[in-house]
Amino acid sequence: MLGKKVGIDLGTASLRMMVKGEGVLTSEPSVIAVHHGDVNASVIGTAALEAARQDEELRLYRPLQGGAISDPVAARSLIHHVVTRAVGRQRIFKPDIVIAVMSALPPDQRRLLLEAAMIAGARTVYLLDAPIAAALGAGIPLAGADAHLVIDIGAGKTEVAVLALEGTIAGRCLAGHGGQRLAASIAEHVRQEHGVTLPAPVLEDIVESVARVGAHEERRYDVHAGGPADEQPLVITSTELLGCLDAYVKPIATAIADVLDDTPIELLDDLRSEGGLLCGGGALLEGIDRQLSGICGFTLRRDAEPTLCVVRGTGYASDNLDVLKRNFMYIR
Repeated sequence: MLGKKVGIDLGTASLRMMVKGEGVLTSEPSVIAVHHGDVNASVIGTAALEAARQDEELRLYRPLQGGAISDPVAARSLIHHVVTRAVGRQRIFKPDIVIAVMSALPPDQRRLLLEAAMIAGARTVYLLDAPIAAALGAGIPLAGADAHLVIDIGAGKTEVAVLALEGTIAGRCLAGHGGQRLAASIAEHVRQEHGVTLPAPVLEDIVESVARVGAHEERRYDVHAGGPADEQPLVITSTELLGCLDAYVKPIATAIADVLDDTPIELLDDLRSEGGLLCGGGALLEGIDRQLSGICGFTLRRDAEPTLCVVRGTGYASDNLDVLKRNFMYIR
């Protein structure tokens, strides 16, 4: 087989792509900039953000919101650009492509992605549910009867799944509940309590440096550090964000409890002895691993590179297409 094997993690906030033998080639924002509605003149990712800052006539589109496709035209264009970037415009041998998607993605949106990849020049296209991709990317063997718990917290959605026999035994998908929800909650808190609207980069810094799940030593974030001497300082503390964090973690905890309740009793021993996997960008939130471990009643381990689990899993799947052919119905 001479065609390239391409894996794509099509996330709400980030797009990651890898090619067998070449590693992860793309990890950038899931955004596309279009000039006067001409998708052929569009650019994607970081280049799109930079181009939009320099050209007011460019419009930015985010194809996904909450894990689902919100702009079909932009989604098709994004897939086309990714495939072209992976294999080039002139290709004799068509690539095999695996795209990781939200497990709750509706059938019509799945069909859209399949068709978009085929139009872009794919030989075959497979859609792989994100929890399964994450498990494969973390090196978890799914072929056996042993059960494995995966909690994948992304920017736009959270997935909780118990996996075995290359399939899902029990699962919950919280569409729209992810890191962006937490950032929006913190932004609203700051507006109400301090009368200040924070830009996205500052919100990201606050989540990374101050937001912590559970009781910890307090941290402070000086929003106006380095500003004019007569400017009233604005300090955000970890303590004042606890309400935002509790509201964010509670639905995830409920989903975990529901999934464990749906898991056959004979498989729960596997989970207790092995623990579970915590991945996705949301896994980097300080203290969330300990909090969720307490809810599960067993240890959750954070992958060493939690944001790359899913895209690594698509790469593994693209190199083992026989597994997909046996277990997944969305095949072209």
